[in-house]
Amino acid sequence: MADFDEALDRIVAGIEKKNRLINPKEKETVAYHEAGHALVAEARPRTDRVTKISIIPRGVAALGYTRQTPGEDRYLMTRADLLERIDVLLGGRVAEEMVFGDVSTGARNDLQRATDLARQMVTQYGMSE
Repeated sequence: MADFDEALDRIVAGIEKKNRLINPKEKETVAYHEAGHALVAEARPRTDRVTKISIIPRGVAALGYTRQTPGEDRYLMTRADLLERIDVLLGGRVAEEMVFGDVSTGARNDLQRATDLARQMVTQYGMSE
């Protein structure tokens, strides 16, 4: 089973970067960031369940990630579903701000994905008020 889990990590987040050394402060920041995603995901009833949290650097830029796995196949998403996805994407940044009183550049991809999703909600799905 460990081999399957490693293969999934490699597909989702990229190859583990064993030569990328992270100082303890950055490792702590990444840990709180990923915990923020996980806590928000668990607090929202419509989001996919968290199945793994990692602070092992992988791929080109990922210093960590929170994996969510859907419980069932879905073809349609409601406005509320999408808003909860945005909540989860922003949970890491909020955790950093709450714990450290400051934010890092680690939320860059999360902010881009949340912005893209919000833009799609308005321009493609007609979900604006």
